[in-house]
Amino acid sequence: MIDYAIIYNPTANKGDVGRKIDDVCKFLKDLNVNFEIHASEYAGHAIELASSLAKEGLRIIGVGGDGTANEILHGTIISKTGALCGFIPMGSGNDIPAAVGYRADMQRACEIISEGYSAKSDIGYARRDDGTERYFLGIGSQGFDSEVARRSNENKEKDYNMIILTLLREWENQQIIVKMDHDTFEGEANLAAVGLSGAYGGGMFICQRASTEDGLFDISIVNIDKVKLARQFRKMYNASLLPHPDVSEFRSKKVRIEMTNSNQAPYYCQVDGEVLGLVPVTYECIADGYEFIRPKTNEFAEEFKQKYGHYYWECTH
Repeated sequence: MIDYAIIYNPTANKGDVGRKIDDVCKFLKDLNVNFEIHASEYAGHAIELASSLAKEGLRIIGVGGDGTANEILHGTIISKTGALCGFIPMGSGNDIPAAVGYRADMQRACEIISEGYSAKSDIGYARRDDGTERYFLGIGSQGFDSEVARRSNENKEKDYNMIILTLLREWENQQIIVKMDHDTFEGEANLAAVGLSGAYGGGMFICQRASTEDGLFDISIVNIDKVKLARQFRKMYNASLLPHPDVSEFRSKKVRIEMTNSNQAPYYCQVDGEVLGLVPVTYECIADGYEFIRPKTNEFAEEFKQKYGHYYWECTH
């Protein structure tokens, strides 16, 4: 009997996933996991596959990077079947599986799938005014970072450093309005990040206090001089950015982001690296919104602590 559908992106991580998918299949077979396998062929295809296969009664496993992970979870959720969803992180960025405790370890992820433990997590829901919508596990952002994501998605080589350096020379901050449950921010910002979990861009912690277990978003609104902004990247990677005098932090269940002036060029919005379009956009945190196959303990958090000497949510400076 087939229990799982493995959906993989053969082009993820510069084709590395396609080259190693046979290894994934061998690990799963050795662990007595019964599965069928499907390759995504174009943007959005994994959403279609996940939704269709979930309706056939299968548990859905995404193999690839954060783009694949988001398509898999979104497709599974919108199937309205309650099918369990899990990940084998093998991308250039693996922040979405990390949000529910996975380390970027292919063999260990296969073991987690075979163990079959599952638990609920908060999920994020983003909706633009034109009806475009997406569920997510990571961060919804608008501004400098969403423009990096947009350009990266158009650049098959995904040379983040070159994209960032080019954008820094061109970038001009805009005025935004961020409406939250009990607060409103209005002013200039490089970016506004709405974090269900803490990191994006392959481990850059912009919302390092965020948790998928508290029913709230952590919001970081950044207004750092663009030259100084580049110098903060190292602090994001070791989760030591916050607190920062030029980062306003809030918590909220619902968040609405708009441009202050309708005549200015609007920011793009993105979730989990997937660009949805231009703001306005509304976010909602859904407490215990979906059940994922995951490790019993947060193995990513423990790995991070072993490397840096502290958990990423601990603001130690």
